[in-house]
Amino acid sequence: MIENGLFPDNFTFPSLFKSCGDLNLGKQLHCHSTKFGFASDSYIQNTLMNMYSNCGSLVSARKMFDKMSEKGVVSWATMIDAYTHWDQPIKAIELFQRMELENVKPNEVTLVNVLTACARARDLEMGKWVHKYIDENGLGFRVVLTTALMDVYCKCGCFSLAQELFDKIPDKNLFHWNIMINGYVEDSDYEEALLLFREIQIKGIKADKVTMVSLLLACTHLGALELGLWLHAYIEKENIEVDVVLGTALVDMYTKCGSTEKALEVFHEMPKRDVMTWTAMIVGLAMCGQGEKALEFFYEMQKSGVKPDAITFVGVLAACSHTGLVDEGYSHFDSMLTVYGIQPSIEHYGCMVDMLGRAGKIAAAEELIREMPMKPDYFVLGGLLGACRIHGNLDAAERAAQQLLELDPNNGGTYVLLSNIYSSLGKWEKAKETRELMIERNIKKPPGCSLIEVDGIVHEFFKGDMLHPQSSEIYEMLEDMICRLKVAGYVPNKSEVLFDMDEEEKENALSLHSEKLAISFGLISTSPGTPIRVVKNLRVCIDCHSATKLISRIYNREIILRDRNRYHHFKDGLCSCKDFW
Repeated sequence: MIENGLFPDNFTFPSLFKSCGDLNLGKQLHCHSTKFGFASDSYIQNTLMNMYSNCGSLVSARKMFDKMSEKGVVSWATMIDAYTHWDQPIKAIELFQRMELENVKPNEVTLVNVLTACARARDLEMGKWVHKYIDENGLGFRVVLTTALMDVYCKCGCFSLAQELFDKIPDKNLFHWNIMINGYVEDSDYEEALLLFREIQIKGIKADKVTMVSLLLACTHLGALELGLWLHAYIEKENIEVDVVLGTALVDMYTKCGSTEKALEVFHEMPKRDVMTWTAMIVGLAMCGQGEKALEFFYEMQKSGVKPDAITFVGVLAACSHTGLVDEGYSHFDSMLTVYGIQPSIEHYGCMVDMLGRAGKIAAAEELIREMPMKPDYFVLGGLLGACRIHGNLDAAERAAQQLLELDPNNGGTYVLLSNIYSSLGKWEKAKETRELMIERNIKKPPGCSLIEVDGIVHEFFKGDMLHPQSSEIYEMLEDMICRLKVAGYVPNKSEVLFDMDEEEKENALSLHSEKLAISFGLISTSPGTPIRVVKNLRVCIDCHSATKLISRIYNREIILRDRNRYHHFKDGLCSCKDFW
């Protein structure tokens, strides 16, 4: 066009800017627009801002915005959208507040962009303000705005308000259902999310990739493998495309539900894998006690040309920790900065402390904490305290507990761990003092809870639980189980009992742990020879670990138990963790 002697006008450049995906080329076009005298054309300036945003240069977009002599509502909406798109929601909200101060009336697009920012920033107050503005300015019921408001309320945990809006939508589409399902999953209300999915099925609405990713995440947290398998079958039946995101969600679900075989099947079938897919596989294998295999995948990932990120190294260091590979762990930790330019974060230091602690190198772990470039957090110090419990190091435990209580004096886990260490060493007075301090400060101990899925239904058990409809049968099986365990040579590990009581009471207290109740229920509710899968919210205790090894042999059952830290695969009297957890 230029070579033919024709001159561009103010409609030419917006089309060029919309077509441009390369920053350098965009800058050249910007120069051309200025040379041709369109530097102050608001339409061109708005499309130019959008071009810079799409090319990832927020700084240039903001410079363009600030230079504009007259900023219309489109200019404000464009810049707010740019900040929201590039995950800077707080800046987007701040810009909207400035827009209000300058008396520029927002349009529907602006309000949708702001609500999107509120959802990402979890800013409930601003979301409610926008809701009030919509009502007061007669914008009425508009589906796009209502949907954006629903997302804000879901992300901020206000499900009654989200449900209210949801119920008002006359013709709900899948997008609306997905917002509610994802909201409940993010709020850890997995059962409600699954109930909504059943409603979708009843109404004959076909789910999509977004629905499946949310539901698979629910299965991951519940450890509900049966339901996860059903969802996978649904994906195949409905021909839902398994892209990188959905494939990664499947890999993550299968590994976190203890089925590394299925995870590997999905992984190898995926035509394309990104860093998150590899990371899900590495982290999952590490959790399932297959640290060596996790490291093999890490080396394979490097050969494939996928560059690891900070999360990948959390998985790699966890693999080294759970397999006792201290030297290899140090090597990977050092390579983060020297080879990949990744600055180790507190999570990586936490993994290193955990690795040293598990290996019994308590002094080295304490030294590493002192040398950290940042202050230790609960994860770092909690890992050290847990290691002190395993290795019976009371002096280091008291030092770690002191630091933990300075960080968070109301965290019940610290008191319980310290009391447990005192009890295991027979220091009953100290244990009593710690418990009395908890009572004095009104600090509650987090209750142990175990989940087991049978026929697609998740059953929940607490210590000494009598609430289950089949309690009498469960306790009959528990009694049978304890008798058989004793015949097989089981000796209860009474150091796990926090209170100074007689020996019989200690044995009874240990037998009522939630995972033993869940396993008893599994034995009476599943077919002989089939695996039993249990998920526990806390670390499995030494006594339950020893007992479960024997149960797997006595009843000829594979038992997969996921605790707060990792998976334990019990089979033929052995555990995949090799008693190192």
